[in-house]
Amino acid sequence: MNNTGRRFKLSALTLAMLASTSSAFADQQAAEDEVANTAVTQSPASAENDEEGEVEVIKVSGFKGSILKAMNEKRFSKNVSDSIFAEDIGKSTDQNIADALSRVTGVSVQTTDGEGTRVTVRGANPDQNVITLNGVTLTTADFNQSVDLSAFSSDVLSSINVVKTPSADHDEGSLGASILLNTVKPLNLSEDVRSLTFQGRYNDFSEESDYKISGTFSKAFLDDTVGFLITAYDETSSIRRDEMRIGRYDAVDVSVARDLQGNIITDTRALVPNSVEYSLFTNERNRQGVDMTLQYQPTEDTDIVLNLNWANQEVVDTFHGVSIRSRADLPNFVEGVENPTAANPGTPNIPTYTDPQSEWWVIDTETRTLVKSVNRFADGGFQRRNGGGTTVNKVANLNLTHHFTDEISMEAGVNYSETHLEPTNNVTMNLLNGFGVQAQVKARAAEFGTPHTGIQPAGYDCTTGICELVFGDGFTSLNSPEVNGDETGRAAFNPDDIAAQSVNWMGLNQQEVKDTNKTAFVDFDWEVDFAGITSFEFGAKYSEREKFVDNQTGQFRTTTQPVIVTRFDSEGSPIGVKAIIQGQGINTISAINYTSDEAFPVDDFMSSFGISRNNITDGWTLVDEQKLLDLAYGIDGNNLEVDDSATRRAVLENIAAYFKTNFEYFDGKLTGDVGVRYVRTDLETFGSSGARFQSTPLNRIFDPFVWRQLRNPELDTCNQDNIFSPNPQGDLRNNRIDGNGWDYTTDPANPTRIPQDPAGYPCFDPRTTQNAGQGGWWWNWRHSDITTLVSDVFTDDPQRVPVDNSLRTFGTVGSNTYDLFLPSLNLNYQFGDDLIGRFAVSKTMSRPPIDDLKPGFNLNEGIWGDPDTPRGSRITLNNPKLLPQESINLDFSLEWYFNPSSLLSVAFFHKDMTNFLEDETSIVYADDLRDKDIENYDVANLIRSEEQIRAYFAENPTGYTSIGDAACLPKRGNLSNVTQDWWFDDSDLLNYCGLYSATNKINGDGATITGMELSYSQVYDFLPGIWSGLGTTMNYTYQQSKTDEQESTLEPGKILPQWPRAWTPEHSYNATVFWEQDGHQIRLAYRGKTDELVNRAVGEGAVWQDGTGTFDFSASYQITDQTRISFQAINLTDEGVRRYYTSREHILGDVDANGEEILFNEGNVYDDGATQSRTQLLQRTGRIFRIDLRVNF
Repeated sequence: MNNTGRRFKLSALTLAMLASTSSAFADQQAAEDEVANTAVTQSPASAENDEEGEVEVIKVSGFKGSILKAMNEKRFSKNVSDSIFAEDIGKSTDQNIADALSRVTGVSVQTTDGEGTRVTVRGANPDQNVITLNGVTLTTADFNQSVDLSAFSSDVLSSINVVKTPSADHDEGSLGASILLNTVKPLNLSEDVRSLTFQGRYNDFSEESDYKISGTFSKAFLDDTVGFLITAYDETSSIRRDEMRIGRYDAVDVSVARDLQGNIITDTRALVPNSVEYSLFTNERNRQGVDMTLQYQPTEDTDIVLNLNWANQEVVDTFHGVSIRSRADLPNFVEGVENPTAANPGTPNIPTYTDPQSEWWVIDTETRTLVKSVNRFADGGFQRRNGGGTTVNKVANLNLTHHFTDEISMEAGVNYSETHLEPTNNVTMNLLNGFGVQAQVKARAAEFGTPHTGIQPAGYDCTTGICELVFGDGFTSLNSPEVNGDETGRAAFNPDDIAAQSVNWMGLNQQEVKDTNKTAFVDFDWEVDFAGITSFEFGAKYSEREKFVDNQTGQFRTTTQPVIVTRFDSEGSPIGVKAIIQGQGINTISAINYTSDEAFPVDDFMSSFGISRNNITDGWTLVDEQKLLDLAYGIDGNNLEVDDSATRRAVLENIAAYFKTNFEYFDGKLTGDVGVRYVRTDLETFGSSGARFQSTPLNRIFDPFVWRQLRNPELDTCNQDNIFSPNPQGDLRNNRIDGNGWDYTTDPANPTRIPQDPAGYPCFDPRTTQNAGQGGWWWNWRHSDITTLVSDVFTDDPQRVPVDNSLRTFGTVGSNTYDLFLPSLNLNYQFGDDLIGRFAVSKTMSRPPIDDLKPGFNLNEGIWGDPDTPRGSRITLNNPKLLPQESINLDFSLEWYFNPSSLLSVAFFHKDMTNFLEDETSIVYADDLRDKDIENYDVANLIRSEEQIRAYFAENPTGYTSIGDAACLPKRGNLSNVTQDWWFDDSDLLNYCGLYSATNKINGDGATITGMELSYSQVYDFLPGIWSGLGTTMNYTYQQSKTDEQESTLEPGKILPQWPRAWTPEHSYNATVFWEQDGHQIRLAYRGKTDELVNRAVGEGAVWQDGTGTFDFSASYQITDQTRISFQAINLTDEGVRRYYTSREHILGDVDANGEEILFNEGNVYDDGATQSRTQLLQRTGRIFRIDLRVNF
């Protein structure tokens, strides 16, 4: 129970005794201050022996005072815990709460833009740790429960307690630790506070200056029965982040390449980045907040506290990027071998020369990775995003403490917490030169090295360890009103050729999150003296949490008005205009028509990674998304469709009750508590399942099962005379012969239906056979798959009212109920005046991530990439029936306070988790949803096994019952696929089934985490003179975590491998050396950790983060008793972030002794020695310098 205490002046001894018996939730500013200043010289036993004597009070403040307060909070706690205290009211040692927590043993921090945001404690991820402010559970703008601590200022806090072993009266929900943020209570202050802080900030990477202004005011009234305290702040931060990112790693065939020693390698498979991207983020994070506390003590037995906290964070994100897709899946030229990419539609492309792929491709044979991939058919483009969002946090806490008698007291309260991510409108543009420089244009380019006309390939080169982008310098010629492509281009990608760029994808992300939590509680304490029992505690709590998430992403596809654009010659000079009619794709508008007047923001882009200065890193012509929207849509707007599957809501009703007994034996040497907490949760979730099928603006997607029948010579032959009629050649896709086409030639406003071919459909079409003289997608456009069009004009409506069949959704609901008993035991034994041992055993739980509880499934189809891989196709199976994760915890610690201002401690912990939440991933086949009644669909049928599919084939040799209803969701072909060998290989129809990367949210068998924490703190006040101000605090944490082996729920018989916990480094360490005297202070701090798992399921692999080590420096000078100036330097060594990729289940052609295919699994970095060289991400944010002036009035 949170005892506020009676209203009278407490002696130092009484405060020491109070600290020794208060729970870890206690927020006693007076006790914190005076215990830190006096009890450092006493053990609890010696304090009791001095009850009748006088205790000398030694005032200790500043950083040294904060360390001593933390030391004594730990010493007198009944639980294993660590604490952080503010140096002064409104002045924390770290200005970021997460960064402060990183200095606590067992805590690992995640960062965004160089600032700590979320924390993992003892292997429990950010969703599994409850964070409270004055006892109020904080809500979050995250889709789950993890709290973004950067949204709050540390200026409002007096202390942070990290409670690692719970008691029965502690709130449930944490597997690692309960993190308690505490503000100041005004009547606990010895004097009124009036202070202002003015701070200037500078980031040497962004070269931007920012500020912070904060102030605190407190006042006691009416003979110290009423107190008021308010803290307000306003701060700005400007961030620049340079980033190199690999989109994903794919497995591809390597016909020829060289290894790193220059040897020729042939006929193998390797991993290749599907894209390499350079990015520039110029972001702003601005925070304002107010914390107000009103405290009223009408009698010595009653204390009423009202705390209100409002925090507003506005984030402005501006992103510019450039990327190259090496397109290793599209073969380069080999002399005499037909290339699937035609130079001219309908004409076989048989090169008369060979591209020098052995020079363009380099393979690292140890890691089986293409470290250089340069290709004729590569492409590239630019990205831009303007967005951000505003998050408002509101916290209210009304707390009443009353002592009915000397033995019986009560605490009751009501709490409210709300987080609202206000609706955002973030526009993202992805440009690509694939429209201005189509693949057929690159196929027409001459042999590499030929002056003026030779192909200029593009790609990447990472052979030196630094990934350099490779590109050309040729320009396009957009001088034909009829032909969108360029007939004379030769550069696969030229970053200076903005005219070649057009929209490949453009979307609007509209996001809103609202999270509310309402709580009411009552606690009772009954002090007794019976058989060693000192008190009983019991109470109950009710909370209701409701979370709403709307995450809409709408795509801009076609124009809603005619557009007049400029035509250019190959030198970039305007030579006329061109009309784009209403309804055409926005990718038909060259980016030259919507360039921005802005200059590229920086002049040293990517130089911090050692990337050379070139035509990319010197910047490029920026584009303006609003100009394009005005061109394409005008004032009518874009009419983006709402995706119901992107909206969900969850309501959790929680009831808890507890009973706890406190005891004391052996003359007070053994103290502790034993108790049990009962928890019940009722869950209701609301949402929609959805399937989003691939679509292209020109509908160039084909069904392999239907195409197989179209090339079947046993069928009647299709009519070959009307391929260019009735609609003209430019509208070939509308000349369908399946009975769904429309004839627009007579009266476009009232088209007539084109009858089905007399031979029936499908019928034999010679153009669909392999190596047909008029083969490929263009000649067979009339056979495209129209079952999932984003704008279906082939319906029975002759007025062409389009129907969007690319997205199918239906409403779903879910519910669940579970309850648990959570017992706990804490023992503390005083071996001597300076040595304390602690033992604890407990059962804890954390509720599943809220967003994983949404009902239904989401399916997304991909068609681009290596057909032997999922090609971006994925399925996510959500699960409202997830159970809470449980952990049996065992803790033991020894704390040696070997002098009044020193501590050496060691702690051992072990967690045995069950119902461990996992994202199980497997490569699976999916049910064909194109023509199903999805409203009544049973999700149990979504995953199709090989046995089910082969049984279907046995009954249906064509592979389908009707078009859109096949044995599986087909591996549909894009415009390049339909000339490739696999498209015509029907030796096994299973090859025509699409592969999907399926993720299933499940309660796994379990996981274990075992660790050790060492901590050392000492103030060297025994040294002479100026050296007595020296001090050191350091700690080390070792953690070993792994999941239990278990069988896959997606692939029966498959055993899932063991993995460590995400964001749980094996080794982490902190050290701070400081000097403080007469108010002056110097401090150097180091924070480090080893490699850690980021995500075990990224495509067919896992992503890890390199270990880091950062130095921070600070100094302050006490000008007068009321004025102090301080300086801080953060990340002195300019440490960045690096992540790398390991394979988990890529297919590289490996087989076992029986010839069975095996997956390329590199295993666990910690245990299996997996490669760490395959870079996935590099980030740099620079150093931050701060100088501030603090004035007390």
